[in-house]
Amino acid sequence: MKKLMTFLCSAAIILAGCGSDDKKETGEKADAAPRHDVKKEEPTEQWWNEEPEYYKKPDTGRELTEIENQLMRKPGPLSGDHYDVQKAKKKLDELPKDANKDEIERAILSLIHEDYHEETKTFIKFDPSVNVNVNRPDQKSEELAAKKSHFAILLDASGSMNAKNQNGTRMDEAKDAINSFIETLPGNSTLSIRVYGHKGSSADKDKELSCGNTERIYEGGADSAKVTVALDKLQAKGWTPIGKALSETKNDIPEDAAASIVYVVSDGIETCGSDPVAEAKKLADEGIQPIINIIGFQVDNEAQTLLKKVAEAGNGEFSYVDSKQELEKYWEEEYQRMMDAWDEWKAEGMKQADEKSEELMNLATETGNSIMDKSELEFKRAEELIAYLEEERKLENAGDVWSRFYDRQTDIWQYGYHTSTDNWQDSYHNGNGVWREFYNEGNAKWTEYYHKTY
Repeated sequence: MKKLMTFLCSAAIILAGCGSDDKKETGEKADAAPRHDVKKEEPTEQWWNEEPEYYKKPDTGRELTEIENQLMRKPGPLSGDHYDVQKAKKKLDELPKDANKDEIERAILSLIHEDYHEETKTFIKFDPSVNVNVNRPDQKSEELAAKKSHFAILLDASGSMNAKNQNGTRMDEAKDAINSFIETLPGNSTLSIRVYGHKGSSADKDKELSCGNTERIYEGGADSAKVTVALDKLQAKGWTPIGKALSETKNDIPEDAAASIVYVVSDGIETCGSDPVAEAKKLADEGIQPIINIIGFQVDNEAQTLLKKVAEAGNGEFSYVDSKQELEKYWEEEYQRMMDAWDEWKAEGMKQADEKSEELMNLATETGNSIMDKSELEFKRAEELIAYLEEERKLENAGDVWSRFYDRQTDIWQYGYHTSTDNWQDSYHNGNGVWREFYNEGNAKWTEYYHKTY
C-alpha cells in the first residue's frame, strides 16, 4: 500500500511538471505571433477631385457662354453606350462615407458626363444664311447682277445694203428694226453701234479705204432718239470688213459691264481678206466673254455657211431674216427667250432657297434634339446612382445632390431647345427672304421684257 501511494505521488509530480512546460511553451508561441487589426484600404488617389479635360474650343471670334464652355467637356468613361451601372456603383464605392456634396457631384459627373461637344460646335458655328447661286440669264453670276449689260451692234454698211426690199432698202429696214430693238432694251443697259463698209465705195480703187475703216457711231444708254440721229447720217457704200469690225468691238464694251451680247447684222460675207471666224473666237475669249449672234439679212447660201461658223466661234447663234418684219420678229423671239430664261431662273432660285433653308432647319432641329436627349439620359443615370449612394451606401449628403443634377439637366435642355429654335427661325426667315428676292426679281424681269415685246 505504501508503494502504491509513492507511485501515484510521483506520477502526479511528473504530470504537473509537464503541464507547466506546456503552458510555458504555448505562451511563448503566442508571444511569437502578435495580433494585427485589419483595416479597409482607402483609394490612393481621389479621382473625383481631378480636373476635367475639355475639347479644343472652336475659333468663333466671340467668348463662349458658360453653358457652352461646360458642354465642351470630354465625356466620362461610362457615358453614352459605355454606361454600366454595376461598374459605376463599384467605382462610387471608393467614396468615403463622409463625402460632401461637391465630391459626390464631381464623382458622378466624371463617370457619366455625356459627350455634347459635336452638337455644341455645330451650334457655335451655325450660320443660318441661305446662299443661293443661280446663273442669271445674261450668263453672269448673281454677284454681278447689279452691273449693267452691254449690247454691241455691228451694222453692215457695204454697198450691197442699198439693194431694194419690201419697205425701202435693206439698210432702211435694218435701221428701223434696230430702233425697234433699242426701245425694248432694259433701262440700265448700255449700247454701242459700230458700222463697217461706210467709207469709199465698192469699187476696187476704194477697197483699201473701205476695208481699213470701221467706226463706232454711237455709245451710251438705250436712247432710241439719239440712235436714230446717228443712224440717219449713215449710208451704205463700200466693202465688207466683218473681221476688222469684230476685232475692234472689244473696245466698245465697258469695263463694268456684267455681260455683253454682240449682234452682227450683215447681208454678205467677208470681202476684205480677214478671218471673221478667228476674230469672233478671239472676241468671245475676251474679258467677260461676250456672246456673238449673227443676223444674216437676205444672205445667200455661201454667206449663210460662213456666218454660221462666225456665230459658232462666238458661242452664239446664226439667224436668217428676209425683211424688216422678220428682223423685228427676231428681236421679239430674243425677248421671248429672255422671258423664259428669267422664269426658269426664278423657279430654280426659289427651289434652291427652299432646299437650303430646309437643310439648315433640319440641322438646327436634329442638333437641339440630340442635346436635349443626352441631357435627359444623363440625368436619369445620375438619379439612379444618387439613389444607390443614398439608400444602399447610406451617404449622408447624397440626397442633396439631386437638385444640382436637376438644375444642370434643365440648363442643358433649355440651351438645346432655345438655340435650336432660334437657328430654325433664322434659317426659315432667311430662306423665305431669298425666295422672295428670286420671286420678285424674276417677275419684274419677265414683266419688263413682256411689256417691251408686246
